[in-house]
Amino acid sequence: MNLLLPTSCIGCKEFQTATICQKCLKRLKDSQIQRCAQCALPIALHEINHLCIDCLKKQPPFDVTLCLDSYGGFLTEAIHSYKYQHQIAIAHGLLDAWLGIHPRGLQGSQSGDVILPIPMSQTKLHQRGFNQSWELCKLFSRKLKIKTNWKVLNRIHIEGDQVSANKQERAQRLINIFSISPDSIELIQNKNIVLIDDVMTTGATLSVIAQLLKDFGAQSVHNWVILRTPNKSPC
Repeated sequence: MNLLLPTSCIGCKEFQTATICQKCLKRLKDSQIQRCAQCALPIALHEINHLCIDCLKKQPPFDVTLCLDSYGGFLTEAIHSYKYQHQIAIAHGLLDAWLGIHPRGLQGSQSGDVILPIPMSQTKLHQRGFNQSWELCKLFSRKLKIKTNWKVLNRIHIEGDQVSANKQERAQRLINIFSISPDSIELIQNKNIVLIDDVMTTGATLSVIAQLLKDFGAQSVHNWVILRTPNKSPC
């Protein structure tokens, strides 16, 4: 079956049976850098408590952020193909790459209780055809045996493109955008929540959602993102 239905590496695109080849996985491992434990921005080795200056000044509501690489790295094209060209099979390669870099998932002795996708508005979902975060969530959930649910978080539609907005504009536009389904509150109270997304840019969306989850009783919120934009603005 592997010979009849070959796959291609999400990095180098060479046809093979693995979704990411050993050479690209090694390349990914070798490219790992020191990052802020809370927002995953690149930091120097001497940073206090492994936190960036911005997180030391004002801690974001989420507790930890893990990523595979920086946006602009060699997985960026794979993310674009996955997100904008509907190549959903790439999600399997992203999961395999993640497990190669972060086999233990959450840091320390904590374990995730619930994995949640970043929600899309119904308008945006109809435009794109699928929620890339939810597709990843389903794979992570099955592989790590952690429950997931797409109905916990809701999002209303806002006009305009978040990609071109700066941190302040993003934060302002996200006010009152997200909500939690009333029948899902018990799923997050006193739980360690994992949020999964493909790209973290300024962190405004993840911050708003993390604060919302903690307001409703979440014990901790961990971001698992594939790529982190290496900007210099606060997360």
